[in-house]
Amino acid sequence: MAEAIVSSLLEQITTIICRGVLEEGRLLIGIKGDLRNLRKTLTSIRALLEDAEEKQISNGPVKLWLDRLKEESFDMEDALDEWRTVLLTDGAENACFLWRKVPIFLRCFSFHPVRYHRIARNIKEINGRLDKIAQDKYRYQLTRTKMINRLPSQRESKSFIDESSLLGREDVKNEIISHLLCEASKEEEGRPIQTISMVGIGGIGKTAVAQLVFNDETVKQHFTCKVWTYVSNNFDERRVAKDIIVRLQGLEKQATLQLLESVPLDVLLDEVRKSIEGKKYLLVLDDVWTEEDKDFEGLNATFKCGAPGSRILVTTRKSTVATVMGSSHTIQLKNLSPGICWSIISKIALREKDQKTCEELKPVGLKIAEKCGGLPLVAKTLGGLLRFKTGIQGWENVLNSDLWRMEIMHKEVFVPLLLSYYDLPSPVRQCFTYFAFYDKHTSFCVFHMLSVWMAQGYLGLDDDNSPLEQKGIEYFQCLMDRCFIQGFEFEDRFFEIHDWVHEFAFFLTRGDCMRLEVSEGNGSLPMNCEKTPPERTPRHLTVMVEKGFNFPEFIPDAEKLRSVVSYGSDDHAPISEKAMHNLFNQARRLRVVDMARAYHGSAIPEDIRNLLHLRFLNLHGSRNLKRLPKALFRLHNLEHLNLYHCSNLERLPDEIGNLVNLKLLLTEGCNKLASYPKEVVRLTRLTQLLGLIVRIDRDNPEEFSTGDLANLNKLLVLSMKIVGNKINVGEAKKVKLPHLQEVKILVEGDIAEADDHVILESLNMSSVPRHSFQKDYFMFNGFNAPRNEW
Repeated sequence: MAEAIVSSLLEQITTIICRGVLEEGRLLIGIKGDLRNLRKTLTSIRALLEDAEEKQISNGPVKLWLDRLKEESFDMEDALDEWRTVLLTDGAENACFLWRKVPIFLRCFSFHPVRYHRIARNIKEINGRLDKIAQDKYRYQLTRTKMINRLPSQRESKSFIDESSLLGREDVKNEIISHLLCEASKEEEGRPIQTISMVGIGGIGKTAVAQLVFNDETVKQHFTCKVWTYVSNNFDERRVAKDIIVRLQGLEKQATLQLLESVPLDVLLDEVRKSIEGKKYLLVLDDVWTEEDKDFEGLNATFKCGAPGSRILVTTRKSTVATVMGSSHTIQLKNLSPGICWSIISKIALREKDQKTCEELKPVGLKIAEKCGGLPLVAKTLGGLLRFKTGIQGWENVLNSDLWRMEIMHKEVFVPLLLSYYDLPSPVRQCFTYFAFYDKHTSFCVFHMLSVWMAQGYLGLDDDNSPLEQKGIEYFQCLMDRCFIQGFEFEDRFFEIHDWVHEFAFFLTRGDCMRLEVSEGNGSLPMNCEKTPPERTPRHLTVMVEKGFNFPEFIPDAEKLRSVVSYGSDDHAPISEKAMHNLFNQARRLRVVDMARAYHGSAIPEDIRNLLHLRFLNLHGSRNLKRLPKALFRLHNLEHLNLYHCSNLERLPDEIGNLVNLKLLLTEGCNKLASYPKEVVRLTRLTQLLGLIVRIDRDNPEEFSTGDLANLNKLLVLSMKIVGNKINVGEAKKVKLPHLQEVKILVEGDIAEADDHVILESLNMSSVPRHSFQKDYFMFNGFNAPRNEW
C-alpha cells in the first residue's frame, strides 16, 4: 500500500510543478525547488517499495521504516491539498489572469499570506523528514523487484487426497467429472483441448476438489494417462514442461529435473508432444495465475497432439485465467454451509474425545462453524486449534475471540490471501483495504465505493479525458477476477465480500484504522477502543454504536483522521449536534464523513467550515435536518453530497452553485423541497443527479428549468420530478445530455396523461438506454435505495 501512497503523492507534486501553481507567491518560490528534489527522492524510493512491502511481513525494522514513510507521505499529501484548496477557496485560480501585470513582490500580500507562510513552513518540515527517511532506505538492502515473484509460493500441491476428509463437494466433483467424461466429437480433432476451469478464492478448496476428481476410479479408467502439475504464481513454461515429462515417463523427479535443466524449451516441448501423442490424457494444471496468452503458446500447441477426448482441468483464483485458457466450462466454487464446516471441524477436533464430551461441545462448535464463512481452510485450521482445547471453556474462548488476531490464522489463512493481494496492481490494493472500514455484513454499492475511493485520491487526479469512474470500474473488475468480491455486476450496483476477506482487509489496515464500539455508558467514552500502534497515527475511524447508545462526543487521536464511518446495530447510530461540532473541530483533515441514518440534529454545525479537505458527505436518512449551513457551500473540494431521505430539509440555498467540483447530488426523499435553485446550473461536473426538481413549462429566473439541463452535459444518471402542466418546447430543445445512461422521471398533474415516449421525445431523452416513469406518485422515493446505494 505504501507504493500507492507514494505514487499518488508523486502525481500531485508533478501536477503542481507542471502547472506552476507555486509561483503565485514569492514566499513559496523556494518550495518549488523542495518539491522537485522530493520528486526525485520519492521516485527512487518507489522502485524499492515492492521489496519493502514483502519484507515487512517478517522484518520489523522494514515495517517501521514503511510506517514512517506512509505517515509523512500522508502529512505531505494533506499539506499540498490544503495549499491547493486555499487557492481555490480564495478564488486565486480564477483571478490569475488579472495578476499578470502585478509585481511578484506584491502577490504574496494578496488573500492570506500568513496562512500561505504556515503551509509553506509545514511543507518544508515534512520534506526534511521525508528526506531523512529516504536516506535510511540503504540500511535494509532493498532491491528493485516485483513482489509477486519474491513472495514464497504455497506448498507444492500433490495429486493424492484422503477422500474421507473432503466433505460437501460431491456435487461439484460430479459436475466436473461429467464434463471430463463426455464423448469426444469429430469437431474436436485439431482444435484446442477442452478445458474446464475451477475458480475460487484461496482456501475455498479448489485443489482438494481437483484431487478428488483426479483420483476418481471412473476418471482413471477413462483416460490413457493422467498428469498433475503444480503451476504456482511464479509461472515458468520450462518448469511446467519438465514436470509433465517427469510425471508422464515415471522418472525419478529430482535427478531428471537436473538433467533437463540445460535442455532448450523447444526440445522439452517436443518431448511432451511425443509423450502424449495419440493418447487420451487428463492434465491438471493446479494454481494457475498467469493471464498472458503468450505464456501458454508453446504448451497449448503441444497439448493439441493428444487424442480426441483429452481434457485439461485448471484451478485458479482469477476468472480471467479461465478466459485466457479458452475454457469450455468455468465452475465458481461456492462457500460451504455452516453444517458442513462443523463436520470438518468435528472430524479433527473431536477425534480423541468421548461421546459425552462431544455432545457437550457440539452447541459451541456449531457457533464456531458459523465463523468459518464457508471456507474449508478456516474450518480445518479451527479444527486443529480446538483439538487441543480441553473443556467447554476453552472452546468458548475461541468462539468469543477475534479469530483474525491469532497467529495460526495468519499463517494458515491469511498467507494464501496475501499471495492474491500482492498480485493486485498497487492502486487496487489500496482500494481493496478500504472495505475494512465498513461493517462486514454491508451490501456494498458500486457508486458508493467509487465515491469514497475518489475522495481518498485512490483513483488518482481527475482528468476530463480519462474519467475516474471508469478507472474505478476497472478496479472492481480486477477485484472480482481475483475473487475478492462476490456477485459484482455493474447493472445491479451491489456486491458483497466474504467475511474472512473482510477480516483480511482489516488485518492489512490495522496500523491505519481505529475502531470504536459504543456498547455501554452514555457514549461520551466508548467501552471498547481498538487503537492503532503507538508509532502510527490513525487515519480512518469506524464507529459501531449498539442499540440504545449514542455516537461518542469525544474521539481520541482524531487530529489526522481522513475518514469517519458510523453505523449502528439497529441501522441507526445517533449523533448529536454537540458530537458533530466536536468532531469537526478535532478532525480537520477529514475527506470522508459517512453517517447514514445517524445525524439527529436539525442543522449542521457551522464548524463544518474547518473541513477544507472534505470530498464525501453522506447524511442519508437525517430526518430531523431542516437546513444546511452556508459554511458547507465553501467546501470547494466536495464531490459527493448525499441527502437521501432528509425528509424535513426545507430548501437548497443558492450558494450550492459554489460547489463546482460536485459530482453527485442526491436529494430523493427530501419531500419538503419544492424546487431546485437556478444556481445548480454551475455544477457542470455532476455525473449523478438524483432527486432533481425541474420546471418544464417556462424558464423561471429563480428555479431550475428544462433548458438548464444543457449545462449539466456530463450527467450519466438522472432522476427528476417535472413540475408544470406542459413542456415548453423551446426550452426542451436546449437539452443535450450525450452521456446520459439512465433517467427516471416522476410525472404529476395533467402531463401525467401524456405517453411516456412523447415525454422522452419532448425532453430529447428517447435515446437514453435505461429509462422509467412514476406517475401520480406524490411522495418521491426514487430508487428506494438501501443505506449504501449512493
